[in-house]
Amino acid sequence: MSLHRRRILTGVGASAAALFTGARARSAPDFGALGRSLDGRVVLPSDSDYAEARQLFQPRHDTVRPGAVAYPAHAGDVAACLDFARRSAVPVVPRGGGHSYPGWSTVEAGLVIDTGAMAGVTVEGDGVRIGAGARLADVYGVLAGRGLGVPAGTCPSVGIAGLALGGGLGIASRAYGTTSDRLTGARVVTPDSVVREVDAGHDPDLFWALRGGGGGNFGVVTEFRLRTHPVADAAFAELHWSGADSPRVLRGWQRWLGGLPDPFWSQVEFTLESDPGAAAPVPAVRVLSLDGRGELERELTRLTDLVGREPADSWVVVRGYGDTVRAMAGCPGPDDAACRLPGRLPGRDPRGGLGRESYAARSDFWGAAGLPDAAVNVLLDAAARHARAVPRGGRGVVQLDGVCGGAVNRVPATDTAFAHRDGAFLAQYLVYWPRSASAAEVARHQAWLDGLWRDLRPWAGGAAYQNYADPKLVGWREAYYGPNLARLEQVRRTYDPDRLFRFPQAV
Repeated sequence: MSLHRRRILTGVGASAAALFTGARARSAPDFGALGRSLDGRVVLPSDSDYAEARQLFQPRHDTVRPGAVAYPAHAGDVAACLDFARRSAVPVVPRGGGHSYPGWSTVEAGLVIDTGAMAGVTVEGDGVRIGAGARLADVYGVLAGRGLGVPAGTCPSVGIAGLALGGGLGIASRAYGTTSDRLTGARVVTPDSVVREVDAGHDPDLFWALRGGGGGNFGVVTEFRLRTHPVADAAFAELHWSGADSPRVLRGWQRWLGGLPDPFWSQVEFTLESDPGAAAPVPAVRVLSLDGRGELERELTRLTDLVGREPADSWVVVRGYGDTVRAMAGCPGPDDAACRLPGRLPGRDPRGGLGRESYAARSDFWGAAGLPDAAVNVLLDAAARHARAVPRGGRGVVQLDGVCGGAVNRVPATDTAFAHRDGAFLAQYLVYWPRSASAAEVARHQAWLDGLWRDLRPWAGGAAYQNYADPKLVGWREAYYGPNLARLEQVRRTYDPDRLFRFPQAV
């Protein structure tokens, strides 16, 4: 029997269990011994790859120095890591793509379990097995080549695990639901180091919780099984109006969105560069049709009629689904490697063309009533203030994202842990700053962000997206999980009664 198979059956090898007992482990965690017990690799602070291994996507988290970063080769390795963490009383966090906004996929002096080496994407009929370390660029690349897809986001370096566990919204969600709605099963290592094959008939409460209960809770998923959907050519359009037309655009877009067919996605975005002399912010409207160019043209005509003004400029392009997603992701080249961060460790590539950025974000789900005129004025005034007040080199972004409705809203709120089933669109407000920004400059960026979010509170419904973790959010349990909170807390008590997984917004 192979080592891999033995570990899957027993949860953790006996040799690993013998290493981590007694006062020695509690007083001085022996990460080197952990490394020697795995088929995968453990990167220590003394290793040449440590500077890369400890990085998350945002440079602002580079000050955190974990005690070790493990790259398990399979679920048995993950079981050994969790056994080590329990016996050593060392903090432990799982990491997929490393995009946790507040940086909760790393931990000072603790153990990071990076799933990047478990990144296979295997198509099986109309289903797919995806290793938890796969990035979205990998998933789209493999599936699109087979005429298939799964509903997911567009950021290419985001990991499938973090996305799916928090629900997962993206350009195909209105047509096919959330990423987690397509989940048929998962392999997960729970805090007791037991490897579980979870689905609707096996550990059904845990399976329910994995579909929207948030990353970092309940266990470490090593593989997802999802139902795919067919893909063909996609028609994409971008339209720009003048800044003076922004109120018209926001009112018309919201009315248009209410009647939009399922095979569509749309977004209004304001990108706010620092400019003391800036006029009104300029809206960009993006529209994706999975139903061909003809349907897209009809919907663009309807949108223009509702806005009541022709756009200043617009363009339409039709291309394969995979190429469309790559273009929307801003990948710098045709090679899949270009959609990765540069580096040598799992999840990266020496030819990677992506860069890292520091930012902060907040979010709101908006219901059918949407943004009334008073809220539109607040949003546009805040956008203008950002351009005048924020230090040069930074930028603000306001995105109203039409990822709700359609198939997402046809699932009852309690059928999965993802409760956001009555929204019209998702709003995300972001600020980015350069590495050279001083602490005072960063504070000015964040003050603008907090001010915008706070000023919109009188009209927002109070729900927020758990995948856009907001460390300042008061009442986050109800905002993220709504009517599903009590059941999620019971699942946590069942599978992690001793709270091995701890972070500020752990269930």
